[in-house]
Amino acid sequence: MRKLPTPVKQASGRQYAKLPSSVIEFAGQHSGVDDVGLGFETVDRWTIPKWCLIISVVSVFAYGVVALIYAILTWYQTWLHADVMVVADNDVLILITLAAILLLGTSLVGATGALLNSRPILAIYTVLLWPCLISLLSVGYVSYKRTAFALDRKLNLAWSQWYTDLGRRVIQDALNCCGFYDALHEASFSPRCYARSPLPGCKGPLLRFERDNLSTIWATVFSVFPLHLINIVVALLCSNHVTNTFGKGLMPKKYRLRASDVRMDAQNLLAQVADVSRRPPMARAASSLSLIREDREVRLVPSSYGR
Repeated sequence: MRKLPTPVKQASGRQYAKLPSSVIEFAGQHSGVDDVGLGFETVDRWTIPKWCLIISVVSVFAYGVVALIYAILTWYQTWLHADVMVVADNDVLILITLAAILLLGTSLVGATGALLNSRPILAIYTVLLWPCLISLLSVGYVSYKRTAFALDRKLNLAWSQWYTDLGRRVIQDALNCCGFYDALHEASFSPRCYARSPLPGCKGPLLRFERDNLSTIWATVFSVFPLHLINIVVALLCSNHVTNTFGKGLMPKKYRLRASDVRMDAQNLLAQVADVSRRPPMARAASSLSLIREDREVRLVPSSYGR
């Protein structure tokens, strides 16, 4: 049997990099070439949909990292009045942290699928983008609703019923105030805050801080929302075209070899063999020597009787 040529096995280094992508894919799937590795390609072989996917994944990773850095800096109270947000907007901070972690995990899944040209992983990335969208909308919705509708009354209720003594003291020390309206209105007493303290109430400073902080949060989230929608559309359109191979490279189902097809072919072969075995044996033709011998005997008989 003549062996098929295997140019991919002989090529190495720069020669292998110059081979067509179809040859490389065929070699990696059928020839067992070790040079193909995990399926990484050179940048010049990336398709336009793959470039779009890479840019989309990088953008998701970027605003995920920004959100996570903001959440970490706030939890560790490294910026001015971060402790006030930890007390007053603890639920918003938790939502930001969860959204950041989800965005980072989704971007890592997308980068893995795009670099490995894996359509199943890219499908998972596309699905995960929807929970990320919900998490972003939850942050924006909660912060906007709190800011836009009766923020002063919400702060009054929170100061009276939700904040603990330690939380009120943290706000008083950060904003340099005492009590909500004045020092006699539900104040957490400290060396700086007492009944005759000259410090003003915390309603004004806390209200201004909450308006500025929450407005910045929901404005940032709603500005990222259109970009995230574009990333979802890019993932939906480009995940199946990360390579030039059509579909998954599998044979269609109606052309696949099934057990019934093998059984039918075996029965046909057995029927042909049985038909050949039932045929009558072919008659052997008489040789030319026997014909000549019989003709000579016929001619010699009359001559013997004449004598």
